Amino acid sequence: MTIPWRIVGGFGAHIKSNRTEITIQHKGKITEIPIKDLSHFLLIGGHTIQTSTITSLVKEGVFISFCESDGEPVGYISPYDYSLFKEIQHLQKNVAPYSYALACATESIKSRILAIEKYAEEIGQEILFSGELDILTGYAKELENMVLIEELRRIEQLVRDMYYEILGRLISPTYLFKRRTSRPYLDPVNAIFSFGYGMLSSACTRAVIGGHLDPGHGYLNRGNQALVQDLMNCWKPDMIDAQVIAFLRSGRLDKNGYERTKDRCILQEEVIEELIYVFSQSIQEDRINSQIDLLIRSLRGEEQFSIIKT
Repeated sequence: MTIPWRIVGGFGAHIKSNRTEITIQHKGKITEIPIKDLSHFLLIGGHTIQTSTITSLVKEGVFISFCESDGEPVGYISPYDYSLFKEIQHLQKNVAPYSYALACATESIKSRILAIEKYAEEIGQEILFSGELDILTGYAKELENMVLIEELRRIEQLVRDMYYEILGRLISPTYLFKRRTSRPYLDPVNAIFSFGYGMLSSACTRAVIGGHLDPGHGYLNRGNQALVQDLMNCWKPDMIDAQVIAFLRSGRLDKNGYERTKDRCILQEEVIEELIYVFSQSIQEDRINSQIDLLIRSLRGEEQFSIIKT
């Protein structure tokens, strides 16, 4: 059975290999994995890895990606055959962007509204302020009348901001989570979201690069990971957020699971290990790969672009 990816989180792992196996020594535990069974190796945090191990992985076609300890994506190493990109990237950068941006904005908003409706049904309508859901659905309807991508981006961001504020009402106030913030993360909820998004970003980046697309050329977003953000914002509520809320509401995160300093909130190793397991189960790589295939067919004029749902 092929392992879709291997994730090493936290700090202090020593990673080495011979020609056929990779060996991970972490906290007194030694794990050996045949290199031929790997397709994606994700390192989160600070670890020691031999350059010969990187060479062995890349030679076997393994995609290697790196994240900061809080899940912030840093970069990747890909085999040479991931770089046959000229035809696809030419199409990617010359296609009319509006319909792609609209599809991403629409699904990002709808997926969040659907998630909120589900939480309200399961937990109770009291999680919503009066008229709040009407405002969100009104934003979704406004998209059809907008002609500028900047307008789509603004509305999508407004909905995301409201969405996170509502999620904050679903969990204990002891976590001090009010809304989604930028780095550094000072509360455990933002830290957990970031960790999950880092894993989802790595999975999306691998698929994007594997499809010979430019991860930095998006349609709705701008920046180094623009295309990755276009896609993963549509899937965060389903693949990451639902698991975060379930984890926090279960009471499995107690005060010993994280440490707050004046600069940031640090998740403990045991929590990181559990999150790796949870998110590994919820991130749907087949769905991500199918989305990239659809995007490429759309760029070639073979099919209309849309966001693949569950």
